[in-house]
Amino acid sequence: MKKLESNIMNMALVLTLIAVVAAGLLAWVNNVTTGPIEAINNATIENGIKSVILGDRDIKFTVEAPVEREGFVFHNVNDMNGNLIGTAVESTDKNGFGGNLKVMVGFDPEGVILGYTVLEHSETPGLGAQADGWFRQKSADVKEQPVVLDVLLGTPEKPGNHNIIGMNPGDDLMTVSKDGGQVDAITASTITSKAFLRAVNAAYKAVFGYSAADAVSGASSQN
Repeated sequence: MKKLESNIMNMALVLTLIAVVAAGLLAWVNNVTTGPIEAINNATIENGIKSVILGDRDIKFTVEAPVEREGFVFHNVNDMNGNLIGTAVESTDKNGFGGNLKVMVGFDPEGVILGYTVLEHSETPGLGAQADGWFRQKSADVKEQPVVLDVLLGTPEKPGNHNIIGMNPGDDLMTVSKDGGQVDAITASTITSKAFLRAVNAAYKAVFGYSAADAVSGASSQN
C-alpha cells in the first residue's frame, strides 16, 4: 500500500475529518443530555416553588404559567378555588462575591416572606451553602431556653436576627445591620449577604412596586 505523502493537503484532510467527527460527537452528547438537564431544571423550579410558598403545609395547589418581565420570573400559586396563596419570584443579583446570585423568594398576597431558596450562585461552596440556610434561622448567638429559666434568670438579650421568614420588605428594612438594617450578615461574608438581600428586595419591588430599602436609599441620596 502506497504511503500517503505528508503534504499540506493531506494534513488539511485529516484535520477536517477530525473536526467533523468531533462536531458529530458533541452534537450527539448535546442531544442525549439536553432532555435530562431540562428535566432536572424544571424539577428544581417546581420543588422551589412548593418550598418557598407552601413550606411544610400539605395543601393542594395549582401554579399559573410563569411570566417573565424585566429580568424576573413570576409564578403565581393558587388554591384549588383559584384564590392566590402567594407569588414565587426568581430574582438575580449580579454583584455577589463570585458573580451572579439567583434566588427564588415566596411572598404572600400582602408581601410577607413565606420562604426562599438559592437557585444558583457563583460564591465559594461554603458561602453559597451558608446563604441558603443562614437567612431562615434565628441568630446563631441566641440559644433557646425553657420558660422557667427566663423567669429565674431573665430573658437573654438577643444580639440580632438573620431570619427573614415572616418579614415584609415593604415595612422591614431588609439590609444588613452594619448598614442600619434589620438583618445580620453571614459571618465574614458581607458581600454575599448584601447580594442576597438586594435580590430579595428586588423581587419584592418587582411584585409590589416599592420596598423599605428604597425609601431609605432615596432619603440618603437627598441628604
